[in-house]
Amino acid sequence: MTDPQPKVPPAPFRGREPGAVDNAFSILEEVARSGAGVSAREIAENLQMPRATAYRILKHLVQQEYLVRSPDLSGFALGQRVRDLAGAMEPTDPGHED
Repeated sequence: MTDPQPKVPPAPFRGREPGAVDNAFSILEEVARSGAGVSAREIAENLQMPRATAYRILKHLVQQEYLVRSPDLSGFALGQRVRDLAGAMEPTDPGHED
């Protein structure tokens, strides 16, 4: 049985999009600071980012599972991929140097 919608690989990163990458990280940090349920409007205003830019990046971050929409679709929360990244960190002993 074949998959009705073949998966499309992400576009290759050509190194010309550092501003978009910076904006995506800023949005992730803002959602982490503001907490679950922060709206797209609040994110754009808090970051002084054009709404269209914020919406476009938010949509992409949701598609990639770095963010999730709240059940009522009014806001955003950190997604599974962010939790996976955080969980991948090994605990460090601040008193121990390698």
